[in-house]
Amino acid sequence: MSHLPAALARLDLPELNQHIGLSVREAERELENGPGPDRLLDATYANTHRFPPPEWAVETFVAAATGAGMTYTPYRGDTSVRELVSRNIREVLGLPSGDGVEPILTPGTQGALFVALASVLEPGDLVLLPDPDYLSTERMIRYLGAEVVRIPMVFSDGEDRPVLDPQALAEAAARGPRLMVFSHPNNPTGAVYQDSTLLQIAELAVEHDFWVLADQLYCRLVYDGRTFTHLANLPGMAERTITLLGPSKTESLSGYRLGVGLAPSSMVARMEDVQSCTALRAPSYAQHLLARWLADDQDYLRLRVVEYQALRDTTVERINASGVMRVRPSGGSSYVFPELLVDVSDREISLRLKRDAGVVVNPGYQFGLRGLRHLRLCFAQDEQEWSAALDRVLDVVARYPLR
Repeated sequence: MSHLPAALARLDLPELNQHIGLSVREAERELENGPGPDRLLDATYANTHRFPPPEWAVETFVAAATGAGMTYTPYRGDTSVRELVSRNIREVLGLPSGDGVEPILTPGTQGALFVALASVLEPGDLVLLPDPDYLSTERMIRYLGAEVVRIPMVFSDGEDRPVLDPQALAEAAARGPRLMVFSHPNNPTGAVYQDSTLLQIAELAVEHDFWVLADQLYCRLVYDGRTFTHLANLPGMAERTITLLGPSKTESLSGYRLGVGLAPSSMVARMEDVQSCTALRAPSYAQHLLARWLADDQDYLRLRVVEYQALRDTTVERINASGVMRVRPSGGSSYVFPELLVDVSDREISLRLKRDAGVVVNPGYQFGLRGLRHLRLCFAQDEQEWSAALDRVLDVVARYPLR
């Protein structure tokens, strides 16, 4: 009865033991079960009480649940909702109609990520993934039996947008990957890539004939007037790109469990087959919120960007003035990813911050080796509570000597 399937053992990422002293999942359980005060500020996600969903969210859900919506939709989602979602996403991404691309509605963007990966990969496949990148992606890839090659994210002097190391990316692509996955804006750093990286990804994907999965959950949460390039809109990429989107972060609709995958029709059929064996469908009544997402939220989004950017600016200023951490301003998302300048690991300091500061953070080891000695902080919090929490965080970090 003690047998552990090999897929679950791989999901633990046990090879990180040499860097942090435990597997990733063991370290996460240590943090989850570690001591802390009864009232914690959780800086791993946004405060949806301070930043609630649009007013139309509840009324749309109730209308669907009281007769306007189907209980059992097709696995890929309600047909009328999908038609509206397709039209609205095309406007956001700049895609023409009639290109053979369509959406599938999923139980959260996390659900979209898994069904997409499971629709492409088989054991032994090679997958390219930036370092650092979203904490769940490598685990899912490893669970499915594929191998990961990490591509370093690099900031040049004076540049506020990074690139993926061009030589490392080209060399990895020449090894014949099945897939490349990347979050954009990057999670955990919030960075928006230079167009040169997106163009290189597109050129290599066409040359070496591999799929690309672009997790663009935060693509509408960008700051400082930055432009944002959608990979699927580049030459040759609509037919080989799976784009993930959703309302959980920008519109605070995470509790409704809604995600969207946009892909060629043949890939959507595969994803639907996988979804039919896992969750069946996105929550049926909640699906109707997606008919208004992207269409009725422009004013809401403009205010959200202004408020988040102000919180980002305050957070970056406070951290960089501390002398114990440093951070680049994020170009998008609701995160910053400061580097520790003191002599302590991200594993240890995350435990101390929970115990002594009452703040839960994401330790950098969750995101790849280049995340070591970093912390991911979600600044989308109540302003007064966040200011006090930053005081406590910086006080705890300052107890350690500088490196």
